[in-house]
Formats: sequence, structure tokens, C-alpha cells
Amino acid sequence: MMNEMMNGKTIQFQSEGITCEGDLYLPRNFDPAGLHPALVIGHGFTVARTSLVEEGRLFAESGYVTLAIDYRHFGTSGGMPRGRLWPLNETEDFKSAIDWLEAQPGIDGKRIGIWGTSFGGAIVTHVAAHDIRVKACVAQAPILDGSYWFRSLNREADYLAIRKYLIEARRKRFAGGADVSMPLGKLPEDGFTPMPPDPQMIEDVANWYAKTGDPLMHSASELTIESLERVAEFDTVRAAAKIAPRAYAIVQLTGHDVYHPQVPIQEAYKLAGEPKRMFSIPIDQLDCYKPHGRAKTIGAAIEFFDTHLESQ
Repeated sequence: MMNEMMNGKTIQFQSEGITCEGDLYLPRNFDPAGLHPALVIGHGFTVARTSLVEEGRLFAESGYVTLAIDYRHFGTSGGMPRGRLWPLNETEDFKSAIDWLEAQPGIDGKRIGIWGTSFGGAIVTHVAAHDIRVKACVAQAPILDGSYWFRSLNREADYLAIRKYLIEARRKRFAGGADVSMPLGKLPEDGFTPMPPDPQMIEDVANWYAKTGDPLMHSASELTIESLERVAEFDTVRAAAKIAPRAYAIVQLTGHDVYHPQVPIQEAYKLAGEPKRMFSIPIDQLDCYKPHGRAKTIGAAIEFFDTHLESQ
């Protein structure tokens, strides 16, 4: 029950028969007899909710009941095989988290917002377009078009090689093979690298770990190959046009950022109706997960939610 919960308490909710987990952060003024605005938040590509602790706290400190979730197949949520990232399943996990949240005492079902970062920005854009319970949505550094994302990270010849690789993997599954996985964070044995690492990102992550002992993002160790096919099919640019008259914001990073393509971001913002807002934050691609950058990006999100969810 909500009145038994405290900040950061782990809860469970069902999503299409799979048990998912989340961490619930409560504002200091929380009263289960009252009506409080609430948020569901999710991270990006294979990243667990353990990387959202500070975001959860910041939103809660600003008056929002905040539920940070692990998608199915990742973190401590259920689902087999591990490392399966099917975007439409993750949109259902967000909706199921809203189902759970709005059923709790003290939650104002008329003031529910969602926030997602990186690939999670695409997930929340899709959810906001199709779930009218969402009154405000913030997509931070969103990867809105999976195919465009892969293409932006590769030369054309390499991109075509990726597409052919995925077709061959599909043929093998049809012939009775398993949905095999590829390792993340190291080079696969067959050399398949659909998301080649950015040297500056590698250096940034290494320096941060040496300084803090924190990997910065708690990502999965593997990803199923079929997931890449599903990600390439996921394009939420035009979904942005379906959100209005509910509120939509994009927080874009304008420093060194090769992982969150700007063209889909700009296209989505043009298509989105009012009310909408674009926040341009002059920081690099991973700075939004560090204290100085997080203060700016989450501060922008809070400003937007305060306007459209009227936190007290």
C-alpha cells in the first residue's frame, strides 16, 4: 500500500503477465489522503533503473510522486530471454506502470506525466501519443528513429551490412535457430558492431569510472540480435504530432553528441502541436547523467512539469 511506502521503495507491477519492478520516490509532503501529481520515468537502451536514482530523488524533491521502472527483460524485472529489447513491449511497460500508479492512494490521475531519456525518449513519445492519461511528456536527448540512429552511426556500406546481417539472423531463426545474443561493452566474436563506440564517449566513461567508481550507466551485458531489428523498425518522429493538446517537451543536448541524432529531434518538434517546448542544453552526450548536467536537464523537465501538471 502507498502509505507503507517510502522514498526509493521497490514495488512490483504486472505488464502483460510479466512482473516488472520499479522504485517509488515520494515527496516530503506526501499525504495518501491528498492528490499529488505523479511521474513514470524510464532510462534508455538496455539501461536499468539503478541509473535513475538521482532523477527520482530530484523529481520527488520537487513535489512529484515518481516511479522509476525497469523494462521487462532488463534490470530486476522479469522476462526471458534476458536482453530482449522490443520497443512496443517497453511502451506497454510504461502504460502498465501508469495503471499501477493511478490506482494508488494519494495520486491525482488527472496530473500524470512521463519522462524518458535516450531511447527512453522514443518510448515516452510513443506512449504520450497513444495514452491520453499522460498530461505531460518530456523526452530527454531522445533517439526517436531507430533506423536513422543506426545509419547515423555508420558509413552507408556498414549500414547496409548491418541490415543484411539482421536478415540472415532472421533466416536462421526461421530455420529453427534461437534468438542469439550479442555482448554489449565488448567486441563480439564475429565483429558485428551495429553501434560503433564514439572515442570521446569511451574516454568520458573511463574517466568518470576512474574518478567515482560509478559506471555512469548501468547497462545490460547482452542484447538479443532480434532486438536490433525491432529497434530499427521503431520510428516515433510522427507520433509527436499525436500528443497535442497534451503537453510535449524535448530536452536536446547541443554539445558533443553523436548518439542522439538531431534531425529526428527537429522533425518531431516541428510536427508536435501546442503546448510544446524545446530546451537546448549546451552539454555533451553523457553530461546529463552527471551532477552538473543533470541539474540543468532535470531542472528543465521540472519547469515544464510544473507548468503543465501544477505541482504544489
